[in-house]
Amino acid sequence: MAKPGRGSNDLSIHDALYRSFEWYWSPDGTMAGLDAYEQMSVREQDDFIASIEHWGNVPEGGRAAQSRVNQEHEDPLIVAIKAGKQRFTAFREESGPTWIVCDNYLKEGRKRDKTGDRAVARTIEKRTSYFDAVKKGKYYERG
Repeated sequence: MAKPGRGSNDLSIHDALYRSFEWYWSPDGTMAGLDAYEQMSVREQDDFIASIEHWGNVPEGGRAAQSRVNQEHEDPLIVAIKAGKQRFTAFREESGPTWIVCDNYLKEGRKRDKTGDRAVARTIEKRTSYFDAVKKGKYYERG
């Protein structure tokens, strides 16, 4: 269940050597990725954090372990950050090393299914909304 009224204090996930990560903040004040993360077991949460810590410390031009991060869409670039069977979709902010974590889905089989396809599609839409809001100066400052 989405928790309304999330704020800028809820955005940050992790700052690593080469990348930082934050939750996507929807215009309605919710953070679907954070809500999903909070519903996971402690083990799954630890696995997610381990994946972003790993990837955050891979130098630019380096490649994260495929067991931790996978490319889900090429243009625009959307990745899935892995936590067991959980996948968190993310896109890169244009002006820096920050990755915005948007959505999640449960991967059941070897290939991404329709649930994963829908999560990637939602992430592409959220990416567009994010860049529009940032350009207007209304993403981090609500109201």
